[in-house]
Amino acid sequence: MPIATFADADTARIFAGERVRGVADGVVKRARRRMQQLDAATKLEDLASPGADLKKLAGTKPPTWQMRVNDQYRIRFQVQRQSPFEVGAVWFGDPH
Repeated sequence: MPIATFADADTARIFAGERVRGVADGVVKRARRRMQQLDAATKLEDLASPGADLKKLAGTKPPTWQMRVNDQYRIRFQVQRQSPFEVGAVWFGDPH
């Protein structure tokens, strides 16, 4: 399983399929789908679909990656290991 840790309890709850207060059900569904893609990935390139808008955030230590959920929300994560692929500090939220 590539997801090793979550940055907060709400992100873990979304991944588990639970509702989160203050976030619309449709957004929770899309975020969960993105996290499922992240969890199923065997390498970073598996996440590079046009709709995901995967990009490395400049100036972050350790390096942090971001995927789009919709116009407002993003999922951010850090690659812990390349082989086997593992990510941590998975975060869902509004970075704006």
